[in-house]
Amino acid sequence: MREQLGAADSRQAGPYRLVAALGRGEMGRVFLGRSRGGRLVAVKVVDDALARDEEFRRRFAQAAQEARRVGGFYTAQVVDADPDADPPWLASAYIPGPSLHEAVRAHGPLPHQAVRVLGSGLAEGLAAIHTARLVHGGLKPSNVILADDGPRITDFALSRALDAAHPSMTVSAEHGAFMSPEAARGQHAGPESDVFSLAGVLVFATTGRGPFAGAVGAEVLHRIVNAEPDLTDVPEPLAGLLAACLEKNPAQRPGLDHLLQQLAPGGGQGAGWLPAPVAAMVDEQRAAPAAGTMRRRAFLAGGVAAAAAVAVPVGIWLNSGSGDGKETSGSGSKGGGPAGEKPVGPKLKPAETIDVGKTDASIHLAYSPDGKQLATGLKSSVTLWDSASRSKTVTLTPKVVGLAHCVAFGGDGLLALGYLRGRDRDTDYRGGGGITVWDTASRQEIAALTSPFKGSSMYAMQAVAFSPDGKLVAGAQGGPRDSFGEVLLWDVRSGKKVKDLIVGAGRGSSMFAVRSIAFSPDGKTLAAGYGGELKGGVVLFDTSSWSPVATLPLDGTDAFGVTTVAFSPDGRTLAATFGGIALWDVATRKLTARIGTANDQNQSLAISPDGSVVAGAGGAGAVQGHIALWDLASHKEVVSVPAGRSGVGDVAFHPDGRTLATAYTNAKMLSTVQLWTVG
Repeated sequence: MREQLGAADSRQAGPYRLVAALGRGEMGRVFLGRSRGGRLVAVKVVDDALARDEEFRRRFAQAAQEARRVGGFYTAQVVDADPDADPPWLASAYIPGPSLHEAVRAHGPLPHQAVRVLGSGLAEGLAAIHTARLVHGGLKPSNVILADDGPRITDFALSRALDAAHPSMTVSAEHGAFMSPEAARGQHAGPESDVFSLAGVLVFATTGRGPFAGAVGAEVLHRIVNAEPDLTDVPEPLAGLLAACLEKNPAQRPGLDHLLQQLAPGGGQGAGWLPAPVAAMVDEQRAAPAAGTMRRRAFLAGGVAAAAAVAVPVGIWLNSGSGDGKETSGSGSKGGGPAGEKPVGPKLKPAETIDVGKTDASIHLAYSPDGKQLATGLKSSVTLWDSASRSKTVTLTPKVVGLAHCVAFGGDGLLALGYLRGRDRDTDYRGGGGITVWDTASRQEIAALTSPFKGSSMYAMQAVAFSPDGKLVAGAQGGPRDSFGEVLLWDVRSGKKVKDLIVGAGRGSSMFAVRSIAFSPDGKTLAAGYGGELKGGVVLFDTSSWSPVATLPLDGTDAFGVTTVAFSPDGRTLAATFGGIALWDVATRKLTARIGTANDQNQSLAISPDGSVVAGAGGAGAVQGHIALWDLASHKEVVSVPAGRSGVGDVAFHPDGRTLATAYTNAKMLSTVQLWTVG
């Protein structure tokens, strides 16, 4: 509903007189404004909290400038902006008409011919955005306006600025429901991501629900990543076309040109494309500004006015905002014991922060066996830091282009970087997985090991590990489409593949992967943690024959199953994260403890060098980012430290056990390693 301006509302934004309040979005309020010449505009005024954030202002200015390059008939043109104003604002063309969300909620799904008009118009609008070298990244029913001469796309500027400057903020329930799988996982989202979202919008227009409806919160993202879309009630041939657009693998989705060829109606768009009740909504809103009786919920220029915000993770591979650095006590119940029975144990105190660069990528880290070096894998390279001085010593970049996913040290100064291999410097990184190995003493690359794409959606190298004798390097990734994933083993010095271990052949799908691997301290056992579709487990292999000797299944996991595995220094205990933390007795292969649940969102762990405690980290969305230590004998939590709203990535103990390194990306887009004193 249109609202009169309140006493505290500004009456002016730059040259635009504000005449009514239209609604509220994720970044601020939306107003109806008039230019000096009488043109109506939708003016988005940024909230004070964001306006005080210098990084957001910088991103806002960049996004507004880029958005003004977007042409085309089917986009709501960004006509003006002032990122330096107090508060910043952006003005776009006012389009009389309801949002698709409003129209469908009021009058039900659109007729098939209207959906074809809608689809072809949105495809053309997205093509204009892509021509400007931009990606919308947030297409949904509430930022599609239905005008009498065709649809218009809004909100291709501000949401990108918010996501870039504040990746840890919650998103609306509606936004999450139309994300692409790669966006939900926090991976690179290119033009193909918009194709996926477009298909979801057209399913909504046709049926009144999204293709992954029926879930809330993080479960929506799980369905997007793992489940097949529900295309019930979508008629053919539209159903087949939308199914292709909703492929999990971005490379398998059709392009916008193909969509236009399939969707473009023969008679053009023009007047009369909307059903009569929706056309009446357009007429009402066109007449309302002059009459002063406009009825509208504003879903314009960067925000959903009525959709409830829910705390769901924007990126499933966890990046974190910064913690407050205060030491806190965790609930004893988290460790399986009553509150107040927390055992005496080590504490965590913030020691030093290492900023490794301004980026939206995750950090992956590992200490060298002698503790003299800390490695941080970031984007397409790995940097070595002197552990004592915290100073950078060298950055190593593989000859093969890749996006870093994991790092590991081996004996004799070997260092491995696992990555998602790209085709070239401008790639979308869909070339399969790979590992590069360096000799850190000479800083020479001694092996470049690659694995081809085999059909799994999880084709990055998910984890890497050296055998204790340093002769072998193992990599974990998704495998054949019907498996749980695979582990690949190479001879480090010769670069020859030794073995390809398929996990769960015939029992999985393209959404599964082996996500974690670890050799036992004696080198006799290899543990492979796998998961997908809310289940997972660990398979143990005998390294003398490479035959599986045990499977340790886990039910009730998070969406990714087992994400980290580690042996205790004496080799007697195996630990794994599944959202909670699981512990097994290696000799009997019995589950000895299950700490917490999948809802705790622990994604990474490390066992202290003396084997006394296990450190777990994670959190996202509704679960605050955290680092906790549990006593390995009693299984009770001894300390917990907050670490930002969107979670913690890798954790690693220094070999002396007195320092714990944790990785996250804070709200200022600084990729950061936080060092904690343990004691």
